[in-house]
Formats: sequence, structure tokens, C-alpha cells
Amino acid sequence: MLLLVLVTLIGIAMIAVAAVAQINLFKAVVSTQSTGTKRVIGTLEAHSNGFRFSNSHGSNIDIIYNTIKFAFFQPCDKEMLIMLHFYLRHPIMIGKKKTYHISFYTEVGEIMTDLGKSSHMYDRDDIEAEHAEREMRQKLKSAFKMFIEKVENLTNGKVEFDTPFRDLGFHGVPNRSSCLLQPTTHCIINVVEWPPFVIALDEVELIHFERVQFQLKNFDMVFIFKDYSRKVEMINSIPMSSLDAIKEWLNSCDIKYTEGAVSLNWGKVMKAIVDDPDRFFDDGGWKFLDPESDAEDEEDEDDEDQSFNPAEDPDAEGSEESDSDEDYSSDTSDSEDSESGSGSSEESGKDWSDLEAEAKRDDQNRQGREEMEDDSPRRKKKLKVSRSSGSKKRK
Repeated sequence: MLLLVLVTLIGIAMIAVAAVAQINLFKAVVSTQSTGTKRVIGTLEAHSNGFRFSNSHGSNIDIIYNTIKFAFFQPCDKEMLIMLHFYLRHPIMIGKKKTYHISFYTEVGEIMTDLGKSSHMYDRDDIEAEHAEREMRQKLKSAFKMFIEKVENLTNGKVEFDTPFRDLGFHGVPNRSSCLLQPTTHCIINVVEWPPFVIALDEVELIHFERVQFQLKNFDMVFIFKDYSRKVEMINSIPMSSLDAIKEWLNSCDIKYTEGAVSLNWGKVMKAIVDDPDRFFDDGGWKFLDPESDAEDEEDEDDEDQSFNPAEDPDAEGSEESDSDEDYSSDTSDSEDSESGSGSSEESGKDWSDLEAEAKRDDQNRQGREEMEDDSPRRKKKLKVSRSSGSKKRK
């Protein structure tokens, strides 16, 4: 099992001697950008005012609770690591470099697999190894969760560990390699890969999606912060299939987003905004990123211009009165016709015997017409024959 310590503490941190909670993390790895990695054995302890990591060389790493901005617990579900990550309010030094991040993790299972070893799904050794790995994962999860509960109770809620939502995660490239970005309650993070990626959602003003086109498979995600002097953050090469899910997540967080088909030079864009913010807001702010909103505004204006106003039309009242008169006259005529029709039908009411007699007469007349139509060709032939014989006799 391995422990990664990415950052140490700057300055002098006074930690209370009595440890309230502790967790043993074996084969710790201390890593920085300036130096290489070295393996140490250490224990992470929670005291009344901060954390202390003690290694086998006798050196300590102290972290005061007040310096922690966000604390994350990365479980080992579908991961090879179980981790505690701290994002600090103020940078701390390791060597000669400052950093805001410090992580403690333990590896679960084997990261490297021997491809030359023959394996079988019913191999007893493999089954036992998988069973042992599952038991190890459960033990580590329970140990880390107990440690987290003790820390949260000890700090009275000042340090709360946030767990990422893996179901809402999506793949992208925030730095150099592709990784799984996972939203939390307050942030979007990836703390497994180095360097870690953490963005606080309450610091984001707008999110813009670039290269959103039907023929492309990937798009980019740009984070624009409320502090315009801060450089924008980007996540590149996100699969297009994740776009709808990301939009739903942003809607649930009440974060505005826009999308476009091209990439922008954000260095120049933010410089222009910082140089003349009044002009930026007078021109509509971020509306230039969402052309659909401009089209909708133009359509609304056209609809307002073309809307009918009765007060401006002098003939409106007269036309309305004439229309109402015509409607009334038509209604009265229809009512009179209906009344006359109903009266005539009542006057011409007949008994059942009379109706049967009329039906018989109609049937007889119909049969007579059909017989006439059937006999008509024969009569025509007879007439032709009689005419032809008469003409012969005359000759």
C-alpha cells in the first residue's frame, strides 16, 4: 500500500500533542514537482487543531484545519486508490515551490499486471486473490470513513469531506492526459492524476462549450470565473455523448452555460474585458457567446412592432360594431330559420302508417325506373329495326 504526500506545510504549525484519531498508511510516497519520489512509512493523525503526518525518518508534515478550503474523500470503488485530498486556502512550500494541494492515499490491489502469466476464470488462486482484494477494499473504506467521522466531529463541521459523484463523471483532458472528471457538491475535481484538477463552482460565472458541431466527436469546456483577472480553465476533448448530461448537471447547479462552433482566443477576450469592463457590459456582456439569444431578442422586437394596437386604429371601434351587428343579424336569421324549420316539421308530422305508405310508393317508383332503364336498349333496337324495314318498303 502506498501513500502520496504531494505537498508539505509552509511556516511553523503548532499541533496539539494528543492524537484524537489516526490512520496508518504504509509505504508512503512523498512527491513534488521539483524533486523526485521517495518511499517512506508514515501515519496520519488528526489532532485538536490540525493533521500531522509522521514518517519513519522522524520528520513531520503538519496541516492546520483553518488552512483547508476543501477536503475530498476519494473512495476505492472502481479505482486503484483510496485517498484524502486537501485543497488549501494559502499555498504551502515543499522545497522551493508553492502548491495548494496535498493528498494522502493508499493503493488497493495491483496496478501492474503480468501479461505473461496464464490465467483462467476458474483458477483457484485468482478467485482467492479477488476475494482478498474485496476484503481489503472494505477494510480500507471502513477505516477511512471512521477517520473522517472523527475529524468532522472534532472540528464541529469546519472540515467536511466531500465525496465525488461518480455517476455524473465524464472523461476529458484538463492537463496532459485524459482522466475522469467528477462533480462534487461544491467542486468539479480529479485528484487521482497529477497535477490535481479542482475548480470551485461558486467561483464560476459562466461555462462555455467550444467546437460544438454535429460532425465532431469531441468538444471543449471553458470555465470563466467571476474574477475576470483570473485565467480561464479548460477541459479539452470531452466526448460529445456527455454534452446533455453535463448540461443537466449545470442546470441543477444554476450555472449559466453557452455554446459555440469555434474556439476563441480567451487571452485577448479577457484582456479586452479587464481593460474596459463598462463597454463590455454596455455591449450586452456575454451575449456575444450565445447568438441564439440575440436572434430571440430580435424576434421579440419584431413581434412587438407588428402587434395590433386597437387604440391606434380610428376605424377599430366602427369595424368592431359593424362586425358585432353582422354577427347578431346572422345569429337572429339562423335562429329564425331554425324556428321556422322546427315549426314546419311539427305541422307536417305524419303517422307511422302514412310513412309506411310513402315508403312503399317510393320503392315502387324506384323499381319502375329501373325496369325502364333495363328495357331502354331493347326499345332502341326495335325502333332501329322498324325504321330499317320501313325504309326498305319505300324503296
